[in-house]
Amino acid sequence: MKGDAPMGRLLVIIGAAIGLAIVVLFGFLLYVLLASGNPAYWEGDIAAFERRDVSNPPPRDAVLFVGADDVRQWATLPYDLAPVPVIQRGFGGAQIAHVTHFAPRIIFPYRPRAIVLMAGEADLSDVRGRRPEDVLNDFKTFVATLRGHGISAPIYFVSIRPSPMRSSRWLGAQRANALIQDYEKTAPGLYYIDVATSFFDAKGDLRDEFFRWDGLSLNEKGYALLTQIIKPTLIKAGYGTGSELQ
Repeated sequence: MKGDAPMGRLLVIIGAAIGLAIVVLFGFLLYVLLASGNPAYWEGDIAAFERRDVSNPPPRDAVLFVGADDVRQWATLPYDLAPVPVIQRGFGGAQIAHVTHFAPRIIFPYRPRAIVLMAGEADLSDVRGRRPEDVLNDFKTFVATLRGHGISAPIYFVSIRPSPMRSSRWLGAQRANALIQDYEKTAPGLYYIDVATSFFDAKGDLRDEFFRWDGLSLNEKGYALLTQIIKPTLIKAGYGTGSELQ
């Protein structure tokens, strides 16, 4: 019986330590969620792009891919899109408003032939409770900012895609996609690329084979699917005229 007391105290200490670790982890995740909604959170990523531009200048007259994780994690993008010359500027869980905020540093200097925007999912995941209508308004601001600074290049919006981990947000994403698609029909130089439909099978079930273990990120098959949809669109538009890679 005497040995039970030290063991009991040990279990209490271990339990308290585990509880503290959970609280700390939750607090850290909450901080990241809140902080990542501020454009300043991505300053390090943007500065890294600027340093890269000095040491390895990007190609001229390229198609610029901007957005969030789907752009950032697309490791084979330049090779998948060849012979379309591309510039790859994706950062973290960027929202459309963040891309707009940093446009003077990651869009204006390149004078791209076309711009492919892959963002919007992180907007709907924001803990502040953003709506599909907010995503549309941010996209309108993005377009207005570029046009207001003399960037006349065509803008392609890649539809917000689904993911197993965030299936509960898919209805909102569908609504945002529909709003942006309708808006693009009213303005010249704007184009909508639907990739979301291809992530579902004939029964309407989400195809898990396109995702990594986390249920969020795309795997090689997922990026191959994007390539099959996006590349022909750009080739048909006449952007496959170069062979430089960035």
